[in-house]
Amino acid sequence: MQIGAVFCSCAGQITEKIDFNELRNLISDQVAWVEKFELACSTEAQQKLIELLAERKPEGLIMFACSPQNKGSLFKRIAIQSEINPYMVNIVNIREQVAWVTEQRKSALKKTYSVFRGTLERLKQQKPLFDKEFPVCTDIMIVGGGIAGIKAAISLSKAGRKVYLVEKESSLGGKVVKYEKIFPDLACGPCMLHPVVEEALNSNIDLRLNSELKELKGYYGSLFVKIVSSPIYVNPKKCIGCSACEEVCPVQAIKVDTTSLPVIAKIDFNKCLSFKGQNCDNCVKECPVPETINFNATESEEILKVGAVIQATGFELMDCSQIPELGYKRFQNVYNALEFEEILNSDGPTKGELITEDGDIPQRIAIIHCVGSLDDEYFPYCSKICCQYAFKFNRVIKQSLPQVECIHFVKEIALPGKNAYKLYLQAIKDPLTKILRYQTLKDLRVDKEDSLIVFFKNNKIPCDIIVLCPAVASDKKIEDASGVFLTGSAKEAMTIQEAITDAMAQTGEIFLSLKESCTITKEPFIATIDNNKCSSCGICLSQCPYMAVEIENNKPKIIEILCEGCGICVASCPSIAIQLDGYSDEEILSEIDGILKGIDEISYGSNSV
Repeated sequence: MQIGAVFCSCAGQITEKIDFNELRNLISDQVAWVEKFELACSTEAQQKLIELLAERKPEGLIMFACSPQNKGSLFKRIAIQSEINPYMVNIVNIREQVAWVTEQRKSALKKTYSVFRGTLERLKQQKPLFDKEFPVCTDIMIVGGGIAGIKAAISLSKAGRKVYLVEKESSLGGKVVKYEKIFPDLACGPCMLHPVVEEALNSNIDLRLNSELKELKGYYGSLFVKIVSSPIYVNPKKCIGCSACEEVCPVQAIKVDTTSLPVIAKIDFNKCLSFKGQNCDNCVKECPVPETINFNATESEEILKVGAVIQATGFELMDCSQIPELGYKRFQNVYNALEFEEILNSDGPTKGELITEDGDIPQRIAIIHCVGSLDDEYFPYCSKICCQYAFKFNRVIKQSLPQVECIHFVKEIALPGKNAYKLYLQAIKDPLTKILRYQTLKDLRVDKEDSLIVFFKNNKIPCDIIVLCPAVASDKKIEDASGVFLTGSAKEAMTIQEAITDAMAQTGEIFLSLKESCTITKEPFIATIDNNKCSSCGICLSQCPYMAVEIENNKPKIIEILCEGCGICVASCPSIAIQLDGYSDEEILSEIDGILKGIDEISYGSNSV
């Protein structure tokens, strides 16, 4: 094997401790040639290095230079341009590991030679490797029909991609549907959402409502997903929300739901005569759009192949009943933030009228921030959006009931961005709005006497309504797999605009990497299994952190595109049946043997220093 060597002085940082001429004298009889560069990564030197390698065509190359973590990718590109195999280029890191950490020049030379000998012996055992290429599927599945999921679906669909949009509810819009007014400008939430939903319904997006992702396997570019869909008895793409079905139903079991998007009819299965086995199809006959209502729909299961999955499943609120001292689920008129959003909604249970459950107009409302957030016992992080919607509540309350006193119990106030302070500044200018700071939730306790009471330090504060702002958590059911992208509040708490922006960023990344007729290129450091040695114990299956091992015909098999070359399976295999390309036992042992021989030669042999 013809092996060449290139020495980079790194603008003097290496030659300050390692003399090139002395090193060349030590190694010249072990390599075909040695060349020196003052700064091999400079633009001028790169071209000279490419010309040198293209002319001499070494089968292997040793680079005396800096860390491969620093310039490894550059030297790989130079090797490719020189038409030599980049995986036959070994970098000897003599800057960080020798020159920078060794005081004596003699010791630095010894270290350099011994590491060179190890690299040389390893190189002799290496075989040329080549990047792996894998075909891809360009179809995309989006799980979650909230604002982030819908915007991502529309964007990819407009770009010509086949898009499946999977939503577990029977309507689209997610939690934003409940927000009649959104911060910071109190804009109309449904007004913003309606045209987006309509665009999704009238596009080429393949919509799956009442559906859930049950299983996912494969790799980025080739994923197999199992979708289970519960029956939808009213087709959302056909229903026009005309209410004709309501008028003919003898038991009022079908009603147009104005709080959902799209606004379509929904069936109450507990009332519907057809679901009780009686012969009634009045709504089907009266509906002006044929095949909109179908009582014969059944549950279905399908396997789809896609290239990537975008998880846009939104957020979950912490269950406030975990903190019973705050009265949630114990007393009436104690709500979490989403429940209070529904009360403020003009299509909500009280048609937007702010009253207690006894029908009284409240005189004092308490809003408790950071319920479970910034708390090591529950969620140690800030939930980011709570302060903004809490002060939005303050503003909306004051618009309808200006005489109501609002008390905010805060641990911290977090209002990031240039617009987030608007509602806060309006609140603190109101003489009937107070802000009280607590240290921990143990400072607060909610009880009931004639009215709700917030015990705060040594004070008893009567309240008519208490609103809790719980910690925001991502969906815990999300599967961690190759090709799965989190977006919006499934990733972390975000405002609506931030969720949309994040969704656009994710779709852009997927669109660029999953193109028609393109392949995924991957470095060849991939594990291989010798089935003649394998005992099928399954240890590799349980140890692989990337889920890159599967069972096929009762034998473990490496899913090449998922393998990240970490070597855990190699080390854990009791049968020594697994090897890692580029890191075989022969290569590693030869390198160790070469280092030991180098130490011996440089200290006592013919090359002694």
